Amino acid sequence: MRKLIRVDLPGVCRAYLVRKQQDVDSGKPVGPLWKKSRRTKTMKRVFDVLTKMTGVRCRCMYCEDSRGTTIEHFRPKSTYPERSFVWLNMLLLCQGCQNHKGDRFALDTNGDALLIDPTTEDPWDFLFFDSLTGIITGRFPPAGNQPHPKGEHTTLPTTLPLNIEAVTEGRLRTTRNLRRAVRSFLECSAESQSTAESQRVLLEAVQDNGCYGLTAWFFLRDGRIESPFCELESDHEPIWQVIARRMG
Repeated sequence: MRKLIRVDLPGVCRAYLVRKQQDVDSGKPVGPLWKKSRRTKTMKRVFDVLTKMTGVRCRCMYCEDSRGTTIEHFRPKSTYPERSFVWLNMLLLCQGCQNHKGDRFALDTNGDALLIDPTTEDPWDFLFFDSLTGIITGRFPPAGNQPHPKGEHTTLPTTLPLNIEAVTEGRLRTTRNLRRAVRSFLECSAESQSTAESQRVLLEAVQDNGCYGLTAWFFLRDGRIESPFCELESDHEPIWQVIARRMG
């Protein structure tokens, strides 16, 4: 998972969502209204904006392994009809993640969502990535002996399929690609062959392997202490800073 920037909708889409939400607020049943609206050109434009938020591969906002194919409500419309047509409540999910998520929506003792919203929160504030297994789990606070509730809940197999073999293998493959690219750059540097071309190749590899939020993990978060990323940061700070700025 990775932090996503929610963009503004075109004015015609914003106005349409306001009208549809007013219909729900006036008492019209949300199920049929949503089903009918999904067939409109305006909602197709809303869907297109969501896909652009995820990047050129249009991946699911949770697993990032499959193509996002449907608009899903962060807070389920069956339980929170007042958020049915609210843009800030809409996510792009694959069918597998949507089926898992369903209408379940757990809250903590303060009434706050236990599920991570990648459009308003940085998932790595709550998650930890094991680069040996490809599994993500809840992050343990520095002074705590229990994982963060948000991270723990979001990674439960009953919540989302984030640690099934296909997804963990995708994370491991991306990790191998990033390590290989960094090692290749370091080898060129050790042989005094570091050039603008080797830097370009490294930057391109980082960009091409942006799935699963792992570039942020290895260049901005805990993964930066692992080899060969720690060597790149300590010995080649200029190129490291270029990478960090591009992700920041």
